[in-house]
Amino acid sequence: MLLREFLNRTGEGKAAVVGWGRGMGHKGHMYLASSVITQADEQGADPYFVVSRTVGKDDPIKPAEKMQIYKKVFPKHGHIFHTATDEMPDLTRVLAQLDRHGYTDVTVVVGADQVKGLSYVKQYNGVPDKAGNIPFSFNSLNVIARQETNDPSREEEGPRATPMRDVLMDPDKSEDEKFAVWRDAMNPELDDDEVRDLMQKAQTRMQDFSKPKVRGKKEKAEPDVSLKEANALARSLREGSAGKVGKGGTTPIDKNKKAAMKNATTLPGLNMSTGSMYKNYRMGIALAGAPTYPTKMSADNWIGGDPLISSYTEEEYEMVKAAALQVGAGTIENWSGKRSEEMADVNKTSTVAKIKKNKYGI
Repeated sequence: MLLREFLNRTGEGKAAVVGWGRGMGHKGHMYLASSVITQADEQGADPYFVVSRTVGKDDPIKPAEKMQIYKKVFPKHGHIFHTATDEMPDLTRVLAQLDRHGYTDVTVVVGADQVKGLSYVKQYNGVPDKAGNIPFSFNSLNVIARQETNDPSREEEGPRATPMRDVLMDPDKSEDEKFAVWRDAMNPELDDDEVRDLMQKAQTRMQDFSKPKVRGKKEKAEPDVSLKEANALARSLREGSAGKVGKGGTTPIDKNKKAAMKNATTLPGLNMSTGSMYKNYRMGIALAGAPTYPTKMSADNWIGGDPLISSYTEEEYEMVKAAALQVGAGTIENWSGKRSEEMADVNKTSTVAKIKKNKYGI
């Protein structure tokens, strides 16, 4: 049953317990699912467990394969497991759908490390969006860790996905050693062949995601005009005069300005309107060290063309993540960690010379 079909049933006046996450399928994620079921039973609520649709180097198991794992481990509760949909790609829109179907109270159960990051949904409860609509308004909306439930697994730590991924990419590990890590991490309901199959698929996908993307060479078309003529045309259009190709349209440099400036140089390819502002930025960086200390700018740097946000508090960083999730911005790459540190080249000793004492000790 699809998520949107399952949510078509009425929840008028009822409570819902929702599990949300990537859910790679190891024992730890089964503990989370079990906690959702336990919490729902205690509250007399409807359980939902929704797995996001992410597939990548850090999440090499496909959603359909995850569903098979959950439904095999929990055969009596197979109907509660779903993958996110186009209509409901994130937690906020799942909550909005629950509200539309009459649910009055919701408890979201996640891993302990996800509570802080997903608690942002509480600040939207009963709050209108930019269009003046209120996506969801529950009597109560809580985000808790599975360890806060009364599920028997709450004392279990559970495996981590990182060692499972790392071992697959370790060239010094044998197939038996890789299997041992995966067998120990997965539930006993899955037999050895199923675990080996998942392991092999994950390894193949991770290797594919790690390969550098090769861009096909584009055939060079013969230009109708020379680069010099094209730049002149762009300049003429920029000035608001589509003059003839070549010298049409642009006003010659003023004689006084020409006399006052040496090597007055422009780069039309870096113009904000007709060229690349990002190249303009990189040109400025390269100029800083040229020519004695050349800056290596042969390829895009770590920022590339991305917007750069540097948040100095944890609360600001949570705002960034919440906003990105809300608009479907995709992956957030944190390049520097959550702390600002003293630069390595900062002087740690005083530059002022110590006062020398005279022969009298003064």
